[in-house]
Amino acid sequence: MINEYIRKDLRDFKPYDAPVKEYEVKIDANENPYVHNKEVVNKVVDWLQDCNNIRRYPDSNCTDLRVTIAKYWNVSMENVVCGVGSDQLIDSILRTFIEPGDKVLMPTPSFSMYKITTKLNRGIPIEFSLNNEEEFYYPIEKIIDLYKEHSPKCVFLCTPNNPTGNILPINDIERLLEVIKCPVIMDEAYGEFVSNTMIDKINKYNNIIVLKTFSKAYGLAGLRVGYGIASEEMINAVKKVIPPYHLNSFSQFFAQTVIENIDEYESYVKEIIKGRQWLYKELGLISYVEKVYPSEGNYILIKVTNEQIAYLLEQEKILVRGYGKEGALGNCIRITVGTKEENIRLIEAMKRYERSLV
Repeated sequence: MINEYIRKDLRDFKPYDAPVKEYEVKIDANENPYVHNKEVVNKVVDWLQDCNNIRRYPDSNCTDLRVTIAKYWNVSMENVVCGVGSDQLIDSILRTFIEPGDKVLMPTPSFSMYKITTKLNRGIPIEFSLNNEEEFYYPIEKIIDLYKEHSPKCVFLCTPNNPTGNILPINDIERLLEVIKCPVIMDEAYGEFVSNTMIDKINKYNNIIVLKTFSKAYGLAGLRVGYGIASEEMINAVKKVIPPYHLNSFSQFFAQTVIENIDEYESYVKEIIKGRQWLYKELGLISYVEKVYPSEGNYILIKVTNEQIAYLLEQEKILVRGYGKEGALGNCIRITVGTKEENIRLIEAMKRYERSLV
């Protein structure tokens, strides 16, 4: 009976599913594997001692956090908007700009929430394929052609792209922005692992909004803190649809404290990059690994001869992200870079399976 009242376009809709599984090594969700340092933890504990921090509503404007982020990126706080993870900001951007039937241009394979959120907002996803024969590069001319053909209301670009790991060079982005005039969402969720960003271009291109997150490099995935940086005009537009009290006080304070102790987290990033380089080499030595894709994120995509590898690792309580055997990511696995010990355990498990094939 209830199904009769559901929006017709959602009756067969499949929501995003992130099942909870038992694990000893969790390298399936691109989280930071390192613990927070004592100075950060002590500040957070002190904050929790004040009951007013919990029993009062949070600051809807996320003022202190926005000021801290703005200072770090050398922009004005009016150029910053915060959200409950990047997901809320993606939804808010689409709610702001698209009407039923509007088209949204996006890469595939990429972050699945672009397509899901577009459909939830009654938009039409227009996907352009990344070329997996050439390490999933962005087809610049194809994107321009599709933009001219479909006149989308919004365009998504993800760099480094999840799950493929490749980046979209700044000069290519600027080539696109010479043509694309609608809002462009630059998803830099993994931007801390590379040196390039579009944040310093927000005044040159007032139609872009750069999305960042505390979930990947900064170890706050459980607190859901994301933010966007853009022209004041863009920020004011997006803020129209963000609800009051959206980001809880604890998340705001913890994220602010992380930025204030950024040197410690930048050292974690360096360790993750070293681990990525080690994993890239070791994975390439395993016989059933057909390809190891170069990555600029905190993860590596590999193609294997048997899609059951992810399942076999799960039996050893090692969680990785498998993509089944169909489509552009058929027989592919995404592996998050873990601690040194986690990386070694993964390679040892994969080598044990390799020996069983002999």
